[in-house]
Order: sequence, then structure tokens, then C-alpha cells
Amino acid sequence: MKHQIILIGKDITSAYHGVKEFGPDFIHLLYTHETRSVAQPMFSLLPDSIQHKMHFIEAYDAGSVITVCKKIHQDFNGEFYYNLSEGTKLMAFSAFLIAKEHGAVAFYLTQQGEIVNLDTFEKYQMQSMLENEEILALNGSELLTYDDTKNLADTTICSAQQIKRFIESYPNENGRMQKYFDSHCNRHVSHLPESYTFSNQLSFVRKEGALQISVKDKILLDIPYPNACMLYFEGRWWETLVAAKTREWSNKQIHLPEVWQNVIFHTHSNSTIKNEVDILLNDEQKLIFIECKSGNVTQNDVYKVDAIRETYGGDISLAILASYFPVESSLREKCRDLQIALFAPEFVAARINHLDMLPKWLDKLANSIQI
Repeated sequence: MKHQIILIGKDITSAYHGVKEFGPDFIHLLYTHETRSVAQPMFSLLPDSIQHKMHFIEAYDAGSVITVCKKIHQDFNGEFYYNLSEGTKLMAFSAFLIAKEHGAVAFYLTQQGEIVNLDTFEKYQMQSMLENEEILALNGSELLTYDDTKNLADTTICSAQQIKRFIESYPNENGRMQKYFDSHCNRHVSHLPESYTFSNQLSFVRKEGALQISVKDKILLDIPYPNACMLYFEGRWWETLVAAKTREWSNKQIHLPEVWQNVIFHTHSNSTIKNEVDILLNDEQKLIFIECKSGNVTQNDVYKVDAIRETYGGDISLAILASYFPVESSLREKCRDLQIALFAPEFVAARINHLDMLPKWLDKLANSIQI
């Protein structure tokens, strides 16, 4: 029988990943007063064949850890593995001593999906991957719906690219359209009339979601697809382009990280936290929440991104704010303070080609994250 002894810390992800990687028959979870309930979300994800037992220890009492580990070896027979990825340093050192004494394998999991053998410090890649649903469940988040970017249609991407070119080519006309959408439609596409003509003969016509914008007889934007109004008026064109570039980056990775769009979570009726995430990226065993802003970024936007990460991803997750426009220096500083990665152009003119830099930027970001 294969036993795995696991130190429980603030995050349960590495504990679950170690179980998934090694497939033990029996797991022993060493918890403290502070981490008593941390492991609870993991149990519903484990196969029925895996037995488990909880063992209380004192976080800063080496003798407590040593006594419990010795008792486990005394009461059970078989192969033993120690997952020392979590817990205090004193807990890890004490458990490692007993692992060495009994010839057990002790390991540590990195956030880059590597296993470190603590006897030799040799590193090798894990064979298992955590799926988005697993990581979210471990954090206690309840998923409602999402769109996999594998199914993101080329026509949707082309429509978003057309909208981007329109906005950059006709900024005044775009500004007037968006002002009308704000003041007369309360930013709801369903409140838009079938057509409208402004005093300068700027006009739009929509039919079953398709959109045409023109001035006099000159057509400025013509998108025949049914999601055109939503993409343009609600700013989803930017989210679509960021999702497409993120998918492009994912397709070049060995482990092909999952990329989801329009992720919606169950939420309590009295919650003030937004329950929709623009883009969710799974890079190894951490979640990356990407919030996309096609307009000017405010301080409230920064705090919302931070709240979404904390609510649905926990300490191990990462938040990215992807802005189409430059972000003022005070808000850049706020992002740094909150450890939000900011992807934004330095100046207005740079926004036209800035999105092309996203794949390399994600490479750099992924390589810089360590635990």
C-alpha cells in the first residue's frame, strides 16, 4: 500500500496535485489550528479508493510533527512518500528527518509544474495537470458557465479586428456612438433602436445583431454577423482579441494551458463581487484571471480585478489587467502594490500594435512566477 504524508498549509492545490501525481492508496494530512478546514474541498475530488486520515500537529513544535510521523510509520505498512510543499519551515524540516529515517521519498512541488526530490534536489516535470474545474473547486468556487476559446470562431475574431480598425480610424464617430449608448441605452444592447441618425448624418443600422455604421453614403463599419452589436457596443471586441492572442500563446506551450472566456461563477445574492471573469488561463497549477478594459481604467477597475482574484482564485492565483489604452501612473503604481500584472501600452499611439506583444509578455510573466 502506498501512503502519502502531506503537510497542510494555506493552499491545498499542491497537496491535491501531489496526490493526483503519485496516486497513493492512503493519505495522511498533517494540519494545525489554522489549517484545520483547508483540506475539506479536496475530499470530494478524490476517488473513493483513496483513504484519508487527519493528524493534528503544532505548527512550531518540531516534537509534535516528529511524534505524529513516527506514529504513522508505526501503525501502517507500505511505501511512504512525503509532500513537503506546504506548512511552516519547521514542520517541513521535522517531517523530512523522519522521512530520511524511514527511507521514504520526500518531495516538493514548484509552481512551474516540477517535482523536486529533496534527497538529491533533482527536478523533473510532473506528468499530471490540474484542470480549471479542479483548481476552482479546491478554492471553493462554484463554476456556472464558460466558453472554451478552442471554439472561438474566426468570424468573431475578424469582426473584433474590424471594430478595432474602425475605432482607430474614426475616433470622433466612435466617441459619439459610445456616448449615445451610455446616455440613451444605459449600456444595454437590447435598448438600442433598429437605427438612428445623428445631426451630422452619422448613423447606425442594426438587424438581428448585425451592425452597419455610415456617414451619409460612406460605410465606415459593416459587420453582417449576429454578435456584431454586442462586440462593438459592450466592448467585447477587445476581450475577444485578447482571448485570441492568449489562445495563440497557449497553443505554443508544451502543456497547452486551458483558456476560457466569459467565465461565470455562482454567487450569493448579497455579494458585491463581480461573478464574471473575462478570460481564465490555467498555467500549470495556478489560475490567471485576465480582466479586459477597452476604455479608460479607473481605480475601481483595479480593485475589482483584485477582488475577483481573491474571491475565485485565492493566494496562489494571478490577476492581469489588459488595457487597450495607456494607464495613468498612479494606477500603474496601485497595480504594483496589489501585485496585479498590467498589460497596457505606454502611450496612445502604441495601442494599435501593442496586442501583438502579448504572447511574449505572457512567456516572461509565466517564467517569472515562483513559489
